[in-house]
Parts: sequence; structure tokens; C-alpha cells
Amino acid sequence: MKILAVAFGGIVGALLRFWCGLFLFHPQGSFPFSTFLVNVIGSFILGWFVVYGVKRINNNHLIVALQTGLIGSFTTFSTFNTEILLLVEDQLYTMALLYFSASAVTGVIAIYLGMKLGSIYYGKAGEEQ
Repeated sequence: MKILAVAFGGIVGALLRFWCGLFLFHPQGSFPFSTFLVNVIGSFILGWFVVYGVKRINNNHLIVALQTGLIGSFTTFSTFNTEILLLVEDQLYTMALLYFSASAVTGVIAIYLGMKLGSIYYGKAGEEQ
């Protein structure tokens, strides 16, 4: 059953990722904004979910569907690595370094902010009970 939950979440996350790529297209040789944005948003959502979502959802199948399936397929670390390599192969070293650094820093910040927001919401949800 968990496999089906992850698969269904993965379908949804992959479709969301695909649509982001369509709407945020970047020409070759430019900053890979769509992948960058997806990874930052995915990091934020995962950070929030780890603190808030997991503690509020009592259904393990839903947790793996959202965390592993949806968020896991939505973020694009393999695409990120490929785009860095392509920028290096095109001798766009500054762009590659900027993309790598900005993604790493903002990804960590997004995880942190998502966890903080999750803690705030979790605290408020606990007060309501």
C-alpha cells in the first residue's frame, strides 16, 4: 500500500515539476531559474512538512505519498547537477558557480524557514486542543 501511495504522490509531484518547467522555461546558457525555483520551493515545503505535516497527519500512507512521492519527485536534484555540468561544458563557469552557490544557500535557508513555519503552526495547533 505504501508503494502505491508513493507512486501516486510521485505522479502528482512529477506533473507539477513538468508544468513549472513549461511555465518558467529558460533558454540554454541562461540561469536555470525553473530548477532553482522548484528546488527552493520544494526545500521550503519539505522543511515545513517535516516539522508540521508529519506531526499533524496520522496516516503513514499519506505521509509517504506527500513527503517521498510528491515532494521527492517535485524537486529536481539530478536536473540541478546536470545543469551545472552543462554550464561548465559551455564554459559558463561564473554562471555555474553562481547557480550552485545560490541553490545550496537558498535551499538550506528555505528548509530552515519551512521548519520554523512548521514549528509556529504546530505550536498554534497544539494550543487549540
